[in-house]
Amino acid sequence: MVYIVDYSFTVFGRIGGIWASYRASDLASMVIKDVISRFAYPIDLVVLGNVIGAGNGQNLARQALIKAGLSINTPAFVVNQVCISPIKALQTAFVNIISGEYDVVLAGGVESMTNAPFLVRSRMGNKYGDMVLEDSINTDGLRCAISSKLMIELAEVIAKKYSISRQEQDEIAFNSHKRALDFWKNENMNYVGNCRDENIREDISREKLASLKTVVRVDGATITAGNASSLADGAAILLLVSEKILNKYNLKPLARIIGFAESFDLPESFPIVPSISTNTLLKKYCISKEDVDLWEINEAFACVLAANMKILDIPYSRTNIFGGAIAFGHPIGATGARLVINSILGMKKFNYGKSVIMVCAGSGGGYSMLIENIKD
Repeated sequence: MVYIVDYSFTVFGRIGGIWASYRASDLASMVIKDVISRFAYPIDLVVLGNVIGAGNGQNLARQALIKAGLSINTPAFVVNQVCISPIKALQTAFVNIISGEYDVVLAGGVESMTNAPFLVRSRMGNKYGDMVLEDSINTDGLRCAISSKLMIELAEVIAKKYSISRQEQDEIAFNSHKRALDFWKNENMNYVGNCRDENIREDISREKLASLKTVVRVDGATITAGNASSLADGAAILLLVSEKILNKYNLKPLARIIGFAESFDLPESFPIVPSISTNTLLKKYCISKEDVDLWEINEAFACVLAANMKILDIPYSRTNIFGGAIAFGHPIGATGARLVINSILGMKKFNYGKSVIMVCAGSGGGYSMLIENIKD
């Protein structure tokens, strides 16, 4: 069995905000350092999700662990499956522990979207004509490399297909901010930063949301800056251990990881692929929807949440109870790990049993994770 015994996250900063002067390796090192301040035993491996790698330097995970003061001999690496990267990092840690390869693994993700560079494809020079700067946030993070469409363009197609109205999406956005404000009323959380997530709006209103123009200027468009996630900087990490280590050091577990499932489909269907991976997950571990107490679905766009809830027929009252990326921002390589932390905190607060975390990703990916609360 694999247990989660600790975690840490940075508050999520808006682009150009509190973490603007911090590189991705700095953000990751801060949450690693926070966790190891409470854990006095050796770390076997560090696995970090990260999406926009340009300019980060060699092996971001190794940089982060060295900055955090871990042993120079600790192995580490980065995984990139776009937004599902931090969940894939956790799954990689899970498999390494289950196989007996390692016993203590730090896994999560990090993204500094503020420091994502612009790209110039001019290795051989520019003999004549204009040179184009590409935003690596788009090239590596927000544009499907297969369809050449932006994520928001593909999300609009799904909103239309599943008849998800602008009003429905705005209502999800409104509630996301209100619920995220409640999240910060939780006590004794392990985080780095001197404020709450910067993107959360206390002054959010349905009227303000309704007044915003759609980003894609086509007839019937419904997605705005208000009902989509914001660019952000941040890191989140969890400490996973084997049952052997749990017993050896008499550690108190927060949750047990039951397992994972991944699915892939057409790139343009990416927003709803988590519903496929979740059905696979539930079948794989012989769990019914009624056995799940909490659901976390990444709010890349409000329509992602709405479409997956509709397909799976799950209640909004038990979904994203502490808000989501629409409110706290979406540092794409880190958000999945933050959702796992939110799930743990939610299960602890309401004494729930099981939670499913669902994340979609560009190129047509979906990942689902099932965890179980270890009750006091």
